[in-house]
Amino acid sequence: MIKTTVNLYSADLLPAKLRLSFQRMMMAVGGLIVFSMLIWAIGYWSVTGLNAEVSSVSAAKSSLDTQKNALELEISTRAPDPELVASVELAQQRLDLKRLLSGELKQRENLISQGYSNLLTDLASVSDGSVWLSQININQQHFEFEGYGAQPQSIPLWVEKLKHTETLKGYAFSTMTMDRGESKPIAFKLSSTPDVEVKK
Repeated sequence: MIKTTVNLYSADLLPAKLRLSFQRMMMAVGGLIVFSMLIWAIGYWSVTGLNAEVSSVSAAKSSLDTQKNALELEISTRAPDPELVASVELAQQRLDLKRLLSGELKQRENLISQGYSNLLTDLASVSDGSVWLSQININQQHFEFEGYGAQPQSIPLWVEKLKHTETLKGYAFSTMTMDRGESKPIAFKLSSTPDVEVKK
């Protein structure tokens, strides 16, 4: 059979088929719009929640500020109880006095203890066996001795030695009494106080 028609167009001359058609483009645009609306809804919901939380925190802060101002006003208008203040001041004064008294007693105890120690050392250094003591009293800067002497002259000699000891240097023996009973040694009582003229 003889062909009567000749095809002068090849397949290369035909227009290329486009992958992106109008229908596909509209579907893509619609999907993008739906996705954008979904993102917007999520963002709007988040912002709304944050705004509600901020409002709640602001209300709590306002309430706390109101309470703070009320407490400050109450503190500024409140005066201390005079009786309580007086009681506290009295207790503090008593405590201070007790501390001062305790310190004074400790100081006097140390001085008396030290005075006894030095005094006994000096008494031992001037002891010669002719005078012996039965009692020693120390009251601050006042010394009092009671004892016995073998001979009448032994007591003045012992007193003279006593004046040159470190403990009683500068002291004046103001009073001395002596008594002697039958067949007994001479009893004496000696009192000493600081000599103001020697101390100067």
